[in-house]
Amino acid sequence: MNLSFAWPWVFLLAPLPLLLLRGGSGAEARGEPGIEPPPRLRAALDEIAPSAPSGGRLALLLLWGAWLALLGALAQPSRIAGAEIQPATGRAMILAMDLSFSMERKDFQLDGRAVDRLTAVKSVATEFVRAREGDRVGLILFGDQAFSAAPVTYDLSAAAQAVREAQIGMAGRTTAMGDAIGLAILKLRDDPARRKTLVLLSDGANNAGEAEPEAAAALARSFGLHIHTIGLGSERDPNSRDPIDPSADLDEETLKRVAQASGGEFFRARTTAELGAVYDEIGRIEATQAEAPPFTLRQDLRNWPLSLAAGLLLLLGLLHLRARRPA
Repeated sequence: MNLSFAWPWVFLLAPLPLLLLRGGSGAEARGEPGIEPPPRLRAALDEIAPSAPSGGRLALLLLWGAWLALLGALAQPSRIAGAEIQPATGRAMILAMDLSFSMERKDFQLDGRAVDRLTAVKSVATEFVRAREGDRVGLILFGDQAFSAAPVTYDLSAAAQAVREAQIGMAGRTTAMGDAIGLAILKLRDDPARRKTLVLLSDGANNAGEAEPEAAAALARSFGLHIHTIGLGSERDPNSRDPIDPSADLDEETLKRVAQASGGEFFRARTTAELGAVYDEIGRIEATQAEAPPFTLRQDLRNWPLSLAAGLLLLLGLLHLRARRPA
């Protein structure tokens, strides 16, 4: 069973009811000070004293059993269910995603159909998050302002779900790139992680918020936060009659300077395939891993003695009611 108790010393309290039951009357008979229980408890103990008839002896056994079961629960029993190695990279990573209205442009392909930029990003980024085994991952969404959509956590399923639930316009119409970097600094500046990374994706230019992206990136580096930036958006088809450049709003130079100032890398993604390759490359850059010590899995068994104590006390109550019935 591999049974163990967190507080085994609790069983030293097992004789306590015996001291309460006999200490008062025995010491009183000898003229010595003793342990005197409260009057109501004394009356209840007298009813089930060993000198009582067989029903009283049964009640005493039930009471002793309940007491020992309660002590067993208080000692916090558990069973070793096994041990497994929990891989831990010592890295904290935040994804920052642009949710401005330009992300509505349908210039990406997914499964053979045209989709908007955010749909393509969510598809690729969700798989990226799920693959970050051992990392702690968080999510920042930004538009007019930046807000935290998921804390930095080992729960990759929750982080991936937050990516899937992102919607265009949730944070406003514009692009507060600098504020997103500032929020990432606040979340990670005191984090004990050995490696801190921000992956910032945008299809526009910084045109909202209070922080300048380059200044925020330089501050990020002073806290050990590296920023990889991704410029998103397709290029104009030279054979198309449409004179509009789908990436005309993309400020590649700012994204490059942000990456350089923080010690990160800049990437350009024009298609869904390129976006997947970018996240794969970031995954390779951020791939160092170190195993954590073994973590022992334990099954809590406190409910068993608690259930036993409840059952014995219920039987004791029924026995007491039966004894009180008129003959």
